[in-house]
Amino acid sequence: MKKWTLYSIYNLLGLMLFPFFMLFLVGACLRKPIYRKNITQRFGCYPSDFFLKLRNKKVIWVHASSVGEVMMSRLFVQNLRKQYPNAGIMISTMTPTGQAAAREYLAAYSDLFIYFPFDLNWIVPAVVQKISPTLFIFMETEIWPNCLKTLAAKKIPTVMVNGRISNNSFPRYQKLKPFLVHALSDVALFLMQSAEDVQRIIALGAPPAQVQECGNMKYDQAASSAASTNKMPTKATLALSEDRPLMIAGSTRPGEEEPILEAYQNLRLSLPTLALLIAPRHLNRLEMLEKQLRDHGLVSIRKSQLSAPNRDAPLEHRPVILLDTLGELNRLYALGDYIFIGGSLADFGGHNPLEPAAHKKPVFFGPHMENFRDIALALIASGGGISVTDGKQLGQAMVALAQNPEDYKKCAEAAYGIVLKHQGAVRRHLDRITNLMAKR
Repeated sequence: MKKWTLYSIYNLLGLMLFPFFMLFLVGACLRKPIYRKNITQRFGCYPSDFFLKLRNKKVIWVHASSVGEVMMSRLFVQNLRKQYPNAGIMISTMTPTGQAAAREYLAAYSDLFIYFPFDLNWIVPAVVQKISPTLFIFMETEIWPNCLKTLAAKKIPTVMVNGRISNNSFPRYQKLKPFLVHALSDVALFLMQSAEDVQRIIALGAPPAQVQECGNMKYDQAASSAASTNKMPTKATLALSEDRPLMIAGSTRPGEEEPILEAYQNLRLSLPTLALLIAPRHLNRLEMLEKQLRDHGLVSIRKSQLSAPNRDAPLEHRPVILLDTLGELNRLYALGDYIFIGGSLADFGGHNPLEPAAHKKPVFFGPHMENFRDIALALIASGGGISVTDGKQLGQAMVALAQNPEDYKKCAEAAYGIVLKHQGAVRRHLDRITNLMAKR
């Protein structure tokens, strides 16, 4: 089909589904009032003076959809600012948590923060007109056809950075190839994480001459975060003595705490003073986890309560700490001895194993690491990552390292070695973007 026909179908579907979408949106706002904060911006409505900070500047629009993309983009945006010190850098996100993370971590390098508009053809053109960007950069695989089409029509270059096409998403994208071919033709440059990602985006219709492999910026970001000495915690942060061993289960999902507790109890036979820090991915699960721990005969305390002067029992009698704050997990990995990456025993695609690896820690994870496929394979191949299928295997693997300090050291060094081996992606991305802009 011709491009205009497919876009007409896309926009007609958007129009037909709009009433149902509005009902869903109203329900979401009623259930979670935080979503009310972004609703007007997502419809392209801004105060008259909203874009004043960008006036008389060449605007670089960086889109990082949610918290994960924002955290991954920190070093990139920092270096983008160094590369273009006089530009107006604007960050867009789609979720309230992503917006909060952007404002906290990117404020020093950015001029403005907005919510990304809904990809509707009566909203996007007006927003692009108000912003008038010189360059649009989007993280990973945020393909919004009307946005890309509008930018291309105004000859504004768009760049996919840290691009990836996962095993799960590739078959779905293939079904949409007749439409994707046209959407991808509006992108000026595809900077992909791996050779496999390069092949997949080309198979979906990206022009081969516009696709390059640049590596994964997550390696650079992990090393940068770990190297920062600013506010680096000690075990006293968790009311633990420095010699007390600590197991950390990070970003856990429903169904994972049972095998984690099985592994913890197993490891505790070798390390009787072992403490456990559980960081659930979603904090609304804390009360349920506290009950689950009580059912196992374990008493817990929330991280925010550790400094409370009236807590009713010393931590020795509360071996489990529940992380109930945001933005701390990466730094706390530096304190752990046995690190499990959540979202991987249950099928949620895993979370970033480079964060503990950059702190020179052995990394344990389950079989479901789809979102970090290449990183997990690299860690396993190096000996720095250990994949397990259940709580029994997790406990056995941790005990094996606890009983063999030399093996533990080799595993930790191998994990850190993988982080060092893959440095340089941020610089390569910026070099390609600079070359693109120099031609315009």
